[in-house]
Formats: sequence, structure tokens, C-alpha cells
Amino acid sequence: MKNLRRIPFFASLPDDILEIIHGHMKQRRFRKGDIIFREGAPGDSMYIIESGQVEVVSEGKGNESDAVLAYLGPGSFFGEMALLLGERRSATVRVVLDAELWELHKRDLDLILRRHPSIALLLSRELSRRLRRTIHQPTVPERLNLIALVGEQPLIFVERLRAVTRERILVVDLGGLPPETREGALMEGVTVERLDLSETPDVLAGYLSRQVEDFGRIVMAISPHETPHARMAVELSKVVVEINHRTTPWIRRLKEADHWATPPTRQGIDRVARKVARKVVALVLGAGNARGLAHIGVLQALEEAQIPVDIVAGSSMGALIGALYAVSCSVEELKAFAAHLPKAVSLLGGLWDLSLFPRYGIVKGEKARRYLAEQWFHQKNIEELEIPLRIVATDVATGDEIVFTHGPVADAVRASIGIPGIFEPFLWNGRYLIDGAAINPVPTNLVETDANIIIACNVIPSLRERVAPRVFPAKWRLPSLFGVLLRTQEIMAAGIVESRLGEPHVLIQPEVADLGSRDYSQWEVFVDRGQEAAEACIQEIRRLLLPGEFDHHNGARPSSLELLPQRFG
Repeated sequence: MKNLRRIPFFASLPDDILEIIHGHMKQRRFRKGDIIFREGAPGDSMYIIESGQVEVVSEGKGNESDAVLAYLGPGSFFGEMALLLGERRSATVRVVLDAELWELHKRDLDLILRRHPSIALLLSRELSRRLRRTIHQPTVPERLNLIALVGEQPLIFVERLRAVTRERILVVDLGGLPPETREGALMEGVTVERLDLSETPDVLAGYLSRQVEDFGRIVMAISPHETPHARMAVELSKVVVEINHRTTPWIRRLKEADHWATPPTRQGIDRVARKVARKVVALVLGAGNARGLAHIGVLQALEEAQIPVDIVAGSSMGALIGALYAVSCSVEELKAFAAHLPKAVSLLGGLWDLSLFPRYGIVKGEKARRYLAEQWFHQKNIEELEIPLRIVATDVATGDEIVFTHGPVADAVRASIGIPGIFEPFLWNGRYLIDGAAINPVPTNLVETDANIIIACNVIPSLRERVAPRVFPAKWRLPSLFGVLLRTQEIMAAGIVESRLGEPHVLIQPEVADLGSRDYSQWEVFVDRGQEAAEACIQEIRRLLLPGEFDHHNGARPSSLELLPQRFG
């Protein structure tokens, strides 16, 4: 009965009623990963959590993934809906952290409710509160609140995790912290405790179950050696973060699916902290020929505001600018590239390897590919880049969307910028590829599964903008062959953008419709327009990164801005 008194659900009940309930309940223990009951099963028991944590899951149908409806900890109860209504279970309940539960069978609950109507009133109030929560928030994101941490600079990771979550963090030292680290308050919002390693590893589950409701995140700092306590921490964790140049074999083997490794660099630690916090930022750069130079201004605005970029995706000109950035070109280097483009794209620029018999395109494109590979991409492969890069191209035979996630950066960019009729299709793995804008001008879909905050930049004028007098004056003349090809592509791309753009969290649209899509000499204007458009969205992005840290009157709090990482320096 003493244990039940600690559960808020029973805390206010008189001792005599509590004694009756206690006599009808059975205590059960479950391990992490156990299924307490499945969706569709008969509802013959309800459960009350004394310790541990469970997740309530709606199982996906067909190819759909499971949806987490709620996380429940000590004092919560579940299974009562099916029990009271005589229906089957409406969801699956799975143990997240080793749990001790009290089980109350239907026959015993019926007896208690008949004798003590006050319990029925208490239950009905809780059901009403839970129903309101369900209406306003039907699903919740998976919560990575138990992290096993191994490797170099563990305290920097904790600092970065605190910066992006603003939650209270408990660091449990299991042999992974520097010896000089003291117990107690490590920094604002962070507490360190050492577990007695002379005790059996089983005590760790009970200890965590008592702490999980008081802290937003619990980080278990473990030794790289396979000790019993380190192994238990890995088994109980939702994810293992390893900060090392090489991964630890026993950890990789034990936690292959949820083992996130990063080199011990500031950028790498920042990025994995955001991944744990579900704040991964993706930047999607769209097609647009010369108008795509506005992406450089967008990147400049993001860097000046210290907005991180964890994933880059691009199509056509967006693929080129995105690839340069992912290869670690600074904004100043990107501007130097843009300043050189007017000469490079001219007929005397040396990059036009004209086809003698232009059956498939006027330009072969090999000189451009080689120039980019040697001068700008340094012969790198996509998988070597610190910032993950995704580039889209189009299979000219099938119309399939081809996504580059590995292989030479120059090959991917050459395929994606291959304007039909101008460039010959690019031969890749037996397939002939053309411009990514032909299938996906602003490829937000490439990052939807891995990013939590999607920022997209679209520089393609809409069909409505194209008829505006300021864009095309009344005395407009039919352009050259190149102009016809480019304008045809732009019109098609504008329609595709409207149908395929999706719903990015932030959409940046520089005002560049009045500038020509081949006017590379206006690169400074394009950059300025991109920067202006991005700066107008900075506060919106910051609110997504640090919700609650900004108000409508004063903008960002300086202390929070200082916690956002810088890419350079």
C-alpha cells in the first residue's frame, strides 16, 4: 500500500479505500522492449505505472510507420478505456524503460467501482483530461530521452544538447567522464551524479525510472570498454552517441540501428546534438539558372544569424551552389565563384566543348564537369563531405527521379545542371540523365525523412509572376534558341514547383522575377536579393530551433543566440 501512495492517482484516497484496491492488484515487472498488450487484443486489465516508462503506439497499416501517441511514466495509467467500455485495445503499449506496473483485472475493478463510486469519479476526470490531450495532439515525436554517450569531449556534447533543448539534463557517470568532473551542478540546467559501480548493473534501470520524470534528458557517460554497467546502459538507451574517429565494435554490434557516430569536431558534435534533440536543419536549394545565385545570399544570411545547416539538397543551379557549400566553400568563396561565372559561361570562357554533330545536345559538358571537379570540388565524393548532400537529376528515358547520395560530387552536379537541348545527357550507370529541374525543381522530398526543420529556397517565378508587366514588357521579342529552351524549361519548372513543393517549415522566395535567368553579370544583385529574403525569415527559423526563447516584442534573447553554433571559426 505504501508504494501505491506514491502514485498521484491514489495519493488523495482514504487509507481504507487504498487498502481495498491494493488487495485486488497484482505487481508485474517488464523489461525494455516488452509488449504489454497489442492493438486489437481484448481489454481485460488496466495498468498503473509505479516505475519506468512506456510508449503508447498506433501500429501502422501496410507501408505506414508506427505513430507514437504518448509516453507515460510513474503515476500514469493505461488500458482503462477498453476495460471500461468492453472493447478491444485501441493501441499497442510497449516498454521503453524497465517498468514495474500494478495490474487491475476487470472483475476486480467492477467490484471496486460498485462499492466506491468516488473512484469512478476520479477515473472519469482523468479520462476527460486525456481525451482533451488526444484531440489537440494526436501524435508525439519519438522522445530520445535516454542517451548512452561514449568517446571524446562528452561534456561539450552535453553543453550543446542543453543549448538546443533548453531542458534539464542529468548526466550519469558510469566511467565515461573525466576524473576531475565533480558531482552536482555542472552548468546551468545540468546535474552530474555518479553511480556506484560496485553495485550490480540491474540497479541502473530502477535508478533511471526514478529520474526519468524529473529530467528532460538523461545522458549515461560510459567507458569504451565492455563493462557490465556500460553494456546495461547501451541496452537501456534509446540511442548511443559516439564521439570518436573510430567506432567501438561491441557498441556498434549491440546497437547497430541506433548508433550515431561523429568525429570529435565542433561541427560534428553540434550536429549529433541537434539530431538527438530532433532539431536537424535541412536547406533545400531550387533550380533557376542565374537566379539561383540568390542562394548565396541565403547562405550568407543564415551564417550571419548563426543558423546551422545539417543537410543540403539541391536541383540544377541549387545543386551546384549546395555542393560548393557542402564541400566547405565559405560565402566569400561562393561570391568569388559567382563573380567568375559571367566569363566562364561566355563562348570564350573555355568551358564550352561544342558537339560537332549535336544530335543530343549542343554542349558535351565534359569540360564543365572537369573544371568543377578539379578547381572547386577537389575530386571529392559525396560520402566524404561533413555536411550530407543530396542532388537530384532526371532519367531522360523513364522520367525517374535519380538521387545522388554517393559518388563524385562533380558527376552529380553535372547530371543535375544538364539543361535539355543545351547539354548532352550525362551517362551514369547505364542511364542518361538530364536537368533535375525537369522532375523536381525544389526537392524538399529528399530530406523529409531525416530533417526536422526544412528550409527551402525557391527562385523560380510563378506562372502568375511571369505575366507581370515589370517582368515581360509589352514590346517583348522572341529570344534566341538558348532563350527559347531556357524559357520553356522555366515555364515547366514553375508548374512542377506548384505541384511538388510540399510544405517546408520555412519557404524563402527572393524577388528575382524581374532579373533575367541568364544574366550572370547581375550576380551581386541576385546575392543581395537572396540575403534580404532570408533575413526576413530568420526569426521564424529561430523559433523553430529554440521554441519559447523568442517573444513578439524583443526578438531573440542574446544568451540563446550565443548558444547556437557557428559553422566557421
